[in-house]
Amino acid sequence: MRHRLALPAVLPAALLVGALALAGCSSDSSTESATGSADATASADASAGDAATDAAVIAGSDVGFEASGAFGEKPTLTFSADAAPEGLQVQTASAGDGATIEAGDFVVANYLGQVWNGDVFDNSYDRGAPSGFSLDGVIEGWSTGLVGQTVGSRVLLTIPSDLGYGDTGSSDGSIAAGDTIVFVVDVVDAYGAESTGQADATPTDADVPVTVDGDLGAPIAKVTVADGATEPTESAATVLATGTGDPVAAEDQVIVQYTLTTWDNADFETSWPSLGGYGMQSAAVSEGSPFAPLVGVPVGSRVLLLLPADASTESAALAVVVDVVGTVGS
Repeated sequence: MRHRLALPAVLPAALLVGALALAGCSSDSSTESATGSADATASADASAGDAATDAAVIAGSDVGFEASGAFGEKPTLTFSADAAPEGLQVQTASAGDGATIEAGDFVVANYLGQVWNGDVFDNSYDRGAPSGFSLDGVIEGWSTGLVGQTVGSRVLLTIPSDLGYGDTGSSDGSIAAGDTIVFVVDVVDAYGAESTGQADATPTDADVPVTVDGDLGAPIAKVTVADGATEPTESAATVLATGTGDPVAAEDQVIVQYTLTTWDNADFETSWPSLGGYGMQSAAVSEGSPFAPLVGVPVGSRVLLLLPADASTESAALAVVVDVVGTVGS
């Protein structure tokens, strides 16, 4: 079942192995990001996690190209050879002193992607803001190559096609079948896959029509709408516990974990992997977004969002409890 939290993907167009918009309980979503990248799914599924992939990964230093500029600056690439090196190559151009990235983390980064000795196909620098994404939802070259790097680092990646777009290429044609692709990645921040809001957020003791199973600082296991509660007819937000972080700004992408229920408590959805979810998400807080009411709410807070039914999408009214984990600012 697809709920109304479904949003256009805001993740890097050339990195996704599948759509990671806030889809509902259905696992067969066909939504793609702006330029499309579901084509890479077959390649990633075939290689992820098996011994053959592990043997093919070479975490060396011969990426075969140089990148101009410092951390945070849009780079220009210079290739040292006509032929790409074999396997996945990872080089730390400059090391940051932040947290170490672990498998499955949610990473915030600026990046530039280019076909080996070819054209740039995507970059975040021109958009003026980094992008956020789960390492469980991107091409294998990223999900493997960034593990062990630290926040604040500039990382160079050379990714063979079997860990990128394989025998299909990208649906927009910018990456051809069999292409080796390279990236410059400036790691801005990283969050653990099981991140929550603050354990020491201050409860507001607000009177709300739901009960929440999950302490502050822990995943929200269940949200239950009270019997006889009046179904919402417009969107509303109530802060359940106030964090101490910076307020969410209107131009931000907000990084959230959440658990929701339909108003009749018939369907359940969560983001926490330990509860069967598919990982935290980043989403716009612009007008029309389900998360627009989070503008002004401090990072670290826990918030109840009430969303009315939408006949145009045949979606039920929802009660969504959100932990505001962070923001991707402009």
